[in-house]
Amino acid sequence: METTNFENVPQSGLEESRGRIAAAKDAVKDKLGQVGRTLKRIEVRESIVDHPFAAIGIAAGVGAIIGLARPMPNHSRVGGLLMAGISALGMRLIRQAAMEHLGLMARDWLVGERSNADAGDTGQFSTSSYANR
Repeated sequence: METTNFENVPQSGLEESRGRIAAAKDAVKDKLGQVGRTLKRIEVRESIVDHPFAAIGIAAGVGAIIGLARPMPNHSRVGGLLMAGISALGMRLIRQAAMEHLGLMARDWLVGERSNADAGDTGQFSTSSYANR
């Protein structure tokens, strides 16, 4: 059997490769740090409150894409029931929040219409008062 002698392997190519790998790792770390700092500056809760229906649509779209993109493993019946229950609960909570928001807007619109009719004013309805609810 023949033995291999590693002393004859050129070290310059190996060191160059290690340098490139280290530089690539540093670049990825820097990029992830930038993304993390950007995400920390985004006010997610405020954005959701300002645009609740857009947030629901985005969440549903992302969930659909994730659900369709990954392969379907063989789930047990209990696992399937558990996922269905969690999904139903989540949709119920989303629907309840949306209906409460719509109810508040409708109530305030009706109150505004009544007060405008009494005062003879034909002002426009504004949703800006719902940004902080």
